[in-house]
Amino acid sequence: MKKFPSPAGRGPAGRRRPVPTMTAVQAVEPYANGRVLAWAALQQSERDEAFLQEIFADFDSRHHLSPAERALAVDISSGVIRRRRTLDRILESRVARPRSQTEPELWQILRMGACQLLFARTPQHAAVAATVELCRLLGRERWTGFVNGILRSICRLTEVSADAAAPAGPSRSTLAVNGGGWLPLNEDIFPDPVTDRVTWFGDVFSLPSVLATRWVSRMDEATLLRTGFYCCEPPTVAIRVNQLAATTESIAEQLTKAGCEVQPGHIPQSLLLPRSQRIDQLPGWAEGCWSVQDESAMHAGLLLAPQPGEQILDLCAAPGGKSAHLAELSGDKAVIIACDVSDRRLNRVRDNARRLKLQSVHTRLISRDGSDLPPGPFDAVLVDAPCTNTGVLARRPEARWRFSEQGQQELIVLQTRLLFEAIQRLRPGGRVVYSTCSIEPSENLGVVQAVMSALPQLQLVQQSEHLPGQPADGAWQCLLRSPG
Repeated sequence: MKKFPSPAGRGPAGRRRPVPTMTAVQAVEPYANGRVLAWAALQQSERDEAFLQEIFADFDSRHHLSPAERALAVDISSGVIRRRRTLDRILESRVARPRSQTEPELWQILRMGACQLLFARTPQHAAVAATVELCRLLGRERWTGFVNGILRSICRLTEVSADAAAPAGPSRSTLAVNGGGWLPLNEDIFPDPVTDRVTWFGDVFSLPSVLATRWVSRMDEATLLRTGFYCCEPPTVAIRVNQLAATTESIAEQLTKAGCEVQPGHIPQSLLLPRSQRIDQLPGWAEGCWSVQDESAMHAGLLLAPQPGEQILDLCAAPGGKSAHLAELSGDKAVIIACDVSDRRLNRVRDNARRLKLQSVHTRLISRDGSDLPPGPFDAVLVDAPCTNTGVLARRPEARWRFSEQGQQELIVLQTRLLFEAIQRLRPGGRVVYSTCSIEPSENLGVVQAVMSALPQLQLVQQSEHLPGQPADGAWQCLLRSPG
């Protein structure tokens, strides 16, 4: 194992040199590339607990990278966050000193290099050379030899003899890689998948122990592995074509001519873009011909089935994707009241409706206690409730590391209250769709059953569970109807 360099990073009299920040990154902007911004995004994500999507939206306004370099930055940073536990397990097997004695900024660089070697299929020489060069760009020349040695040690870890029988599946010496495959290693890195199933699953699929324990306890083998692989994959971007402005076929043709790889979706209005893109620069976006929305999320609007002339409440509307979908499904002839507790977030709803040229979406700022919710009565209500996001860990990689049982219990209280509020605003015979992007039963059927126990006349018409990777993100929805 490679020894960590002596704890330098200190100036005269032992004073610690300042850690590079965004200011330092901007100072090397003439040389900035995708890896520099990936490192900066990871640092900001950990420092501010910000989501990568928000960080890159800010970066886009200040940095002018080519589409290829931006895609590289997004892929590396999101890959590191998705695979953080797995990367740490492997790096700890290569580094002699305890991780507590390493500089966090250097550890981040090691994660980036290891991620490219193991999961991004970057050629080994290119991944090693580019990561070493990143040290120089960040003014950390003294790290270069150490980084080079550790990454080359990881390269040797994957050099399995051609005569060796490659394990066909889970083992102590196989790594789960993108595409649902197993990469053989020449050392036992992970726990035994039989005798220590929970730790093995958490290490190999990079999940916190609390989620690994839950999923191992309730999922069969095939579902468990499929869910694990999906949560580690770079997500496919799904787009919903605005049928009021274009056809699915015409948008597919435009995107293909623009050089995008386009695949048909599993819903008539959807298309799939497997590669990372600057969405706002693609044809049809500015004209309001399509929106980004995962197919599992599209099912919420389809289940509510809004009709022209209906009064519809979207109780937790921002950023507005589902509000817009309801407007499109109703031919822009319903009245949709889109509520949120943040005017800044409601601006996104307004901007989205404007871009899509939808007239039926009306925003309403509400207080956090819900005391000023529109009274109704409404024909239909959508409750797209705040949740733990466990169904969308591939798309929101940070969510896995922010999951806590206490936080979930607080959300369940909020989810239950929101569903009560929705039902109280229905006309007789009206309907509610309760939707989350969680796959935790206590946030889904558990909430609905609690509400129905207090309101026994409420009818559960339909429920649908979308597990991650079957075929899209994970989600749960149900349709409830009030007594007529």
